[in-house]
Amino acid sequence: MFRLQRERFFPMPDFEFGQTPDSVSVRIYGKTLDEKYVHALMSTTELSLEDAVLLDRVQKGQPLATEQVKQLRTKKLIAGRGAKIFISAQVADATHTQNQYVLNKAFDDDYYKRMLINRLRLGPTSGAELRQLVIDKFPAVLNAQEKETKVKNLRTALRLRGLDGVFIEVVPTGPGRGPSAVWRIRG
Repeated sequence: MFRLQRERFFPMPDFEFGQTPDSVSVRIYGKTLDEKYVHALMSTTELSLEDAVLLDRVQKGQPLATEQVKQLRTKKLIAGRGAKIFISAQVADATHTQNQYVLNKAFDDDYYKRMLINRLRLGPTSGAELRQLVIDKFPAVLNAQEKETKVKNLRTALRLRGLDGVFIEVVPTGPGRGPSAVWRIRG
């Protein structure tokens, strides 16, 4: 079944195990995925059928077992952490999906911190304004709550550890927390 689906450039079947040990359901797809992606993926000769099946699951956003993630990571076929894995730059290059790879991969935290500092160099501003500055720049693999947490973590890191000798703080005369707290460069 897997070989037939692969030869026809169809997505791999999905298996769902039932609540009893003797039940399983199989979903077989008859519609092709993005043909360029699938063709490039399947025409990579050094890619095993198992790796192709696992990459197909990554592309569909389905979870993988820890050993499967380790297997793909060892071969440098995926990037990301935890449940937020995505195809690697190598696979993105082979499948012509570099733009999606860049959207999935985050910039390093210093990039976002520099944005916040550059804004605060123009004068104090609210936490909501700082949030608005960076929230749309975060990777596509983060959900809304994770993006909110990342904004808070960036502000906290700048407050406690700073960046290049620059620290930020909440203006003491205003609210100390929340979106209306006013932030400034310390000093």
